[in-house]
Amino acid sequence: MMIKDKNKRKNQILEAAFKVFVNKGYSRTTMDDIVNSSGFSKGALYHYYKSKKDLFLSLIDHWETYTFENFYNKESKQSSASEILRHFGQNVLKTLENKKHAYIAEVEFWSLSNYDKDIKKRSQHLYDKLLNLFEKVVHKGIKEGEFKKLDIRKTSMLILAIFQGVNWFVVFNEKSISPKSYIEDSIELIIKSISK
Repeated sequence: MMIKDKNKRKNQILEAAFKVFVNKGYSRTTMDDIVNSSGFSKGALYHYYKSKKDLFLSLIDHWETYTFENFYNKESKQSSASEILRHFGQNVLKTLENKKHAYIAEVEFWSLSNYDKDIKKRSQHLYDKLLNLFEKVVHKGIKEGEFKKLDIRKTSMLILAIFQGVNWFVVFNEKSISPKSYIEDSIELIIKSISK
């Protein structure tokens, strides 16, 4: 029970930190801002996170579980590789609609990765996990005869780049095309190009 309570408190702190970092950016955010947003005391905050950077690093891991459901799991065995990619696209759109700030946070991770080796390492680990998941999907498509024999890593990077393109809509508030049209059309284009 205590572990569950501890995890709940950490998640509450991370949720509050998420919003503050998105609104103010990393450099302008203080631990006092997070204290005010979370409702926890400064002592409680420092009990779980030794510094603002430590909290931000934890937020990178939290971002993954907060943003995406596990799109490649045991149930995926019943779906084709194309269906899994379409499902992931729908999840991206749902996240964009309901948790737009998750993508703003991702841009902040990118920016800080240029200046901080720890943030870069943690962000790299996150993107490696995402690429590995796409590699599993592409491998499944090849193995089941749905996709052509192709370079799995390059194809996975291309798929990830398509999904990361959604940040364009967040940062620049693109209006000439909808995120739904961008994601759905891009997925269909990649599926058509790699299908047998």
